[in-house]
Amino acid sequence: MNCLFILSLLLLPATIRAAQMLVVLNEPASFSYREALEGLRAEWPEPIETSPASRPLPPGPHGVIIALGQRSALQAKAAAAPLVVALAPSFRADGARSDAVVIAMTPSPERLVRFLAAAGVKRLLAVRSTRADDDFARRAAAAGKANGVSIVDGLLDFPGDLPGLLRGDGSRANALWLAPDPVTVTPVNFAVAKEYARVRGIPFFAPSVGLATGDVRGDLAVSFRDCGREAARAAREILAGHRLAKVVYPGELSERKLQPAR
Repeated sequence: MNCLFILSLLLLPATIRAAQMLVVLNEPASFSYREALEGLRAEWPEPIETSPASRPLPPGPHGVIIALGQRSALQAKAAAAPLVVALAPSFRADGARSDAVVIAMTPSPERLVRFLAAAGVKRLLAVRSTRADDDFARRAAAAGKANGVSIVDGLLDFPGDLPGLLRGDGSRANALWLAPDPVTVTPVNFAVAKEYARVRGIPFFAPSVGLATGDVRGDLAVSFRDCGREAARAAREILAGHRLAKVVYPGELSERKLQPAR
């Protein structure tokens, strides 16, 4: 009996460690990462381990890894554990990590279209550096057709190209959105887009909740805290053996029944 008890104690740390969550994030953590981490902890009261993206990952095994930010995602994608990525709008899962789950920084396409329809928007110019992923585009087009709303991607090769884009595609839109994109969302572009919308008298939608002030609307943004909460929900569902979509929108996991893994 004593031998069995000692053996169980020896095995316990590895068992606990395998069930733990590892969170990789930039340090020093900015406001967005701190808020996402607060949301994550609110949804995941169990102990978690954190690691800065600038250092090698601590030895596993880990039950699941959450990467907050692009640098963290690139650092963690080589790990063997299941991966959830948040606060990294430009991250794309490649062949090496095609199983990564990405938490979007926008509402679901269907909810986004409903917000636009309620605001009287018929044609939205979404300013980005790369096109929306295929699933978002497909779902947004279907929802838009049912609600009389179209979303047009305005692609910028360089951040300074925004004025030219607004003179072209912008003139045919009756609403403007700076989509969450670290390449295009700069202080200069935000000011230019805000002034353009003001002069034309059209709605301007911010890329993040914190930038929604005055006439700048936040309907198409989600908070960093909500992104952290959804990342924790995704991690819990992965550990429970549930199958998730490649992109998860904040609030989706609490609203739909997940299919069990096969």
